[in-house]
Amino acid sequence: MRLGVCDWGYCVYRQESSACQGDRDGPNPALRTQGACVTCANFAVSDKHRPVWASRSERNLALLRHPGLDPASQALARARLEECDTILKALAADQAASHGG
Repeated sequence: MRLGVCDWGYCVYRQESSACQGDRDGPNPALRTQGACVTCANFAVSDKHRPVWASRSERNLALLRHPGLDPASQALARARLEECDTILKALAADQAASHGG
């Protein structure tokens, strides 16, 4: 097992369950993205990563407010917002549980 660290989370790397299609040496840097990691069984986040996901959410909300945004880009921004919401809700639940509430 290898531990990979990036700005948006941790990779408790196992090749068999790698969403980025990594090899025996570790994650695939070309396919290791926030979108890939959020779907990966190897992925974990901590409260330390909250600012990255909050910033990503804000950027995608701003994109959706743009009047000229095409439908494909709107769909991508919504999908990224869903990823951020999932991570941020999980972090909030973890924080509430650790504080007894």
